[in-house]
Amino acid sequence: MRKVKNTSLRQFFSELRFAPRTQRINQINAAEELLSIIEPGKNYPLDFICYRVTDYRLKTEIKNENVTADELTDALHTFILNVSHQIAFAANEENSTVYSADQLTDRFSISAKTIQRWRKKGFVAKTYLFDDGTKRLGFRQSSIDFFLHKNPGIMQRAKKFTRITDPQKKLIIKRAKVLAAKSKYNRYQITKIIAGEISRSPEAIRLILIDYDNNNPDRSVFRRPYHAINSREAAQIYKLHRQGASIAELMRKFQRSRSSIYRIINKRRAKALLIQKIEYIDSGEFLEQNAEKKILAQPISELTKRKPLDAKKPPPHILTRQQEMELFREYNYLKYLACLTRAKIDRVRPSSKRLRNIEHFLERAEDIKTTILESNIGLVVRIAQKHLATGANLSELISEGNLSLMRTVEKFDYLRGYRFNTYASLAIAKDFAKKLPAEARRLDRSNADELSNVQQDLRTAGLVDIAEIERAHHSLDYVIKNNLDEREQFIIRNHFGLDSTIARKKHMTLQQIGDTFNITRERVRQLELIALKKLRQSLSPEEFDLLTK
Repeated sequence: MRKVKNTSLRQFFSELRFAPRTQRINQINAAEELLSIIEPGKNYPLDFICYRVTDYRLKTEIKNENVTADELTDALHTFILNVSHQIAFAANEENSTVYSADQLTDRFSISAKTIQRWRKKGFVAKTYLFDDGTKRLGFRQSSIDFFLHKNPGIMQRAKKFTRITDPQKKLIIKRAKVLAAKSKYNRYQITKIIAGEISRSPEAIRLILIDYDNNNPDRSVFRRPYHAINSREAAQIYKLHRQGASIAELMRKFQRSRSSIYRIINKRRAKALLIQKIEYIDSGEFLEQNAEKKILAQPISELTKRKPLDAKKPPPHILTRQQEMELFREYNYLKYLACLTRAKIDRVRPSSKRLRNIEHFLERAEDIKTTILESNIGLVVRIAQKHLATGANLSELISEGNLSLMRTVEKFDYLRGYRFNTYASLAIAKDFAKKLPAEARRLDRSNADELSNVQQDLRTAGLVDIAEIERAHHSLDYVIKNNLDEREQFIIRNHFGLDSTIARKKHMTLQQIGDTFNITRERVRQLELIALKKLRQSLSPEEFDLLTK
């Protein structure tokens, strides 16, 4: 499937994949309506795009970010294609006639390339399931009528296509030589100028000039550029390649060899990977012999092939403990391999194979993350429903819960023995309590009661194990980690002799801790009292006694 190129839009559309089937159909219909009102050259705020597609407003820091008309058009086309492919909407279920690409070319006597050019101008295509059981691009009659109405005369121009005669070719070559000799235009610019002057496509002009240069090397129109490519051109090459431009197209536009284009792209790929933040939970298993064979031996599993969620069906089952362990082990190991391979990148001449391996590791890790998220979406929905009494909107709560779930996947340490759904349920409930004003005022014992109610709901739904929730909720180490900053954690752990497993170790004196932070003994005592006050609010009397005894 195609990927949305704009990062913010890609993140926004990725959150919509959890919606039920009927809602996704409404979203692609809304996206098609939005396509019809986009004006070239304008910018559109992300909040406006979200509202038009989903009918709700964004409440994140990126809601005021602007997206260009070209980026939005490409993203909406990609979104419509991908979602329609996943939904597998039957062509005969549409309330309008649906034509395949072949049927459209036969009906209007146009070429397949003409349809491709029309799609770049906004001609909407969807993926349909046709009567023969295959998925193909389809075009609704209503979309055809709208496009022809919006672009009057485009059909007549397509049908008036004629071949360029030999005398016309000679005039084109003569004009190109004049422009090349008397101006600083490159091959691409000269091609565009001539195409505009004689109302022909740039591709037709380009092929004529290439054919002439190949047959007349001693009298060629263009010569290879002698200057080194600058950073602006290199950035443009990489951007066009990411947007789907072929190597051949880049060679023609920038008049560079294939190896030169690949070298520029690989340097940019390497730079992007080197600055990318990759974090993982380390494990001794990763250093064992045959670790790659043991951990990556099995495919991601059938869980990656889940069908889109249906509002009429119950949420998918939570992963088992063994499945969670295997998925998180593989997820973190893939990111570990990516970091390990990234350290070997040659910044001057990066290896294309090495870059491909890193990108493959990260893509596979992303697939596993998607599997985990989709398997736990029911957890988000149930916790969101529990917080409806605060007056919040369910869709907004689910969206916020999805973001919290994504963050939790990155932080979860599968080696600690907790169930992921246990850890995630507490993290999501905690985030809701921070963001909802009604709950933010109840961070005392009533908040613990609310969490207990959430846990009881999850137990009755069979989503999480009762013993695991109790252990996670009453874990002293968990409370310390989530309520204290790093310095306070260090003081509490070392003064009371605690390690990460709550086992006792040799404690440090206040003076020794003060020497570590280069502060006085009295200041350490003050910080310890502040930390203990925080912990007293979150711990039961028994747990607080366990800490201070």
